[in-house]
Amino acid sequence: LYHSRWRIEEAFKRIKHRRALEQLSGMSWLAAQQDFSAKILCDNINALAVHAAGESLDPNICARYFINRGDAFSRIKRTLGRWLLQGLDALENITSVFDELIKNLVRIKPDRSYPRNFTQKPHLSHAYKNGV
Repeated sequence: LYHSRWRIEEAFKRIKHRRALEQLSGMSWLAAQQDFSAKILCDNINALAVHAAGESLDPNICARYFINRGDAFSRIKRTLGRWLLQGLDALENITSVFDELIKNLVRIKPDRSYPRNFTQKPHLSHAYKNGV
């Protein structure tokens, strides 16, 4: 069951912690809704860009390396406003950003598995104990 949820858990971690989902620019419901939608849109554009840039990689390189998603997000974040304002005129810039994404690869580390350290958990504080 855990392995079938892995993609969802990783997406949640990526959006909540790395995209700072809980940091809002306003106090109203509309501001929260717009910030949430903008961050989801930015994450989707980032995923599409990583996927599109990854398809243009050489298959021999693709088996040993993958595109750094964090660096891809920072590069796309800098150019996303320009892309949205320019519309179809921004297509020339997209190829240069994809080339930058392909240049920054991360090596896949095979057999990277570490055993979990099971320790005795400390007792709960009094605030979390049931009352009599």
